[in-house]
Amino acid sequence: MTKILNGVEHLAGWLTSVMFLAMTGLVCVQVFYRYVLNVPLTGSEEAARALMVLLVMIGSAIAVRNGTHMAISYFVDLSPRPVQILCSTVYFFCIFAVALLLSIKGFELADRTMFQRTPALQIPKGYLIAAFPISGMLMTIFGLEQLVRALRGGIAVSGREHPLD
Repeated sequence: MTKILNGVEHLAGWLTSVMFLAMTGLVCVQVFYRYVLNVPLTGSEEAARALMVLLVMIGSAIAVRNGTHMAISYFVDLSPRPVQILCSTVYFFCIFAVALLLSIKGFELADRTMFQRTPALQIPKGYLIAAFPISGMLMTIFGLEQLVRALRGGIAVSGREHPLD
């Protein structure tokens, strides 16, 4: 199972890298065309915005897997083992709640907006909004893996590996 999740994370990381490069290149070309050539590109802002949303949503799922979401873990790390396990469990259940909300409501919204088109690119908005339920499902899977590791005593809320003695 870990090999499969490693592969999914690797693919997601590769996709976010490609999206980041595409977004950066698109914005650079857009600035050049607008301010140097005085010929703004149609749809470039919209495409860059869509790439940013996809990048953030997929990146959030990767952050769940790596335990790199923002957390203030100083006091948790100083606490005794039962408190650390409790905090890790609460942390992961909060991740699950957000992931479930993203999955369910994101799917509903993507379905409802499939017939709406973006103004410049004429792409169905549902395709762009599909990033939310996809990210939510990835967060759920990655969060479940991290919760199992936390309950076994190998990971803290901060995501750093350590024995919870």
